[in-house]
Amino acid sequence: MSFDNPRVLFVLFLLIPAGFLAFFHYRKRRAVLGFLSRDAGDNLVSNLRFRYLVSAAAFTLFLACVIIALAEPRGGTRLVSETRRGVDVVFAIDLSRSMDVRDISPGGPSRLSRATSLVVELVNNPWFTNRNLGGGASGVRFGAAIGKGKGVLALPLTEDTEAILGFLSSLSGSAITGRGTNLESLIDAAAGAFQDAFPSRRRIILLSDGESLGGSLGDALDRATAAEISLIIVGLGSKEGGVVPLGNATLQGEDGLPVISYLQDEALRNAAERTGGIYVNGNRSNAASQLANYLASLAAPGGLGSETTVKGFRRETRDLGYIFVIAALIFLGISKIMEKGRRKHG
Repeated sequence: MSFDNPRVLFVLFLLIPAGFLAFFHYRKRRAVLGFLSRDAGDNLVSNLRFRYLVSAAAFTLFLACVIIALAEPRGGTRLVSETRRGVDVVFAIDLSRSMDVRDISPGGPSRLSRATSLVVELVNNPWFTNRNLGGGASGVRFGAAIGKGKGVLALPLTEDTEAILGFLSSLSGSAITGRGTNLESLIDAAAGAFQDAFPSRRRIILLSDGESLGGSLGDALDRATAAEISLIIVGLGSKEGGVVPLGNATLQGEDGLPVISYLQDEALRNAAERTGGIYVNGNRSNAASQLANYLASLAAPGGLGSETTVKGFRRETRDLGYIFVIAALIFLGISKIMEKGRRKHG
């Protein structure tokens, strides 16, 4: 059992001093009942004592049930039918040092610069910005996660394309501290943006060169698949590779030679296929249009102006508060009945 407002349960501790007060009150009442037993008889006194104890216990349980109900308890699950609409897309952007390599084209941008410009081009696609073409109507939302040694959800899902564009304009490799690359943590952070309250087709667009020095990419892919999340992976860099810059110098390995970073094309392609997604070569000039067409086919298979719905089921945690409300009313009724009988005989 879980609680939406667990702090309310601390009020239960107030029942402890209340119990001591009730006990001292009972001791005083018992002295009076002992005096009455001389005239009323032992049977009547025993009946009064029993009614008093039951009334006090029932009232205590009444208070306890009310407090638990206010804590909003939940437990168990049930299947709820749903209609899924639209697509949720989270950009998972690799900010590791190797993304600063400039090997996409001679004198061209770094891998990270190419990644951000590609995302900007995608988000600025008329399908997402023009409601008349179905972008807003289809419910497409964007979010962003960034990662280096650890992944961080930087921008929650939103339909405001200006928010994602503003975020990208200030993005750089220094946006997050850390060393190495952990694609597992980055994917997990991106997956954390999806919400059960907004059922949708879930996609993570991973922009990376595929070099990972920490974590288990396979474990992250398995968790994503179990959560019905597919990865669209955009590979950046070249198979020939390039030296990793370090300020005005280059990163040196333990052997004293410059570190060369390569695009892990095959590993990224296999990772995308493992989750039922696709792989896109981010070095190509039409990479953004490829991504836009793919997302459009998900949200509007019949055309850019039409919507799509997917019927299915989701698990929902049961609300147990009503059970404690009913129990509280029962205990209050018992307490009042015992109290009424006690007064009648007293």
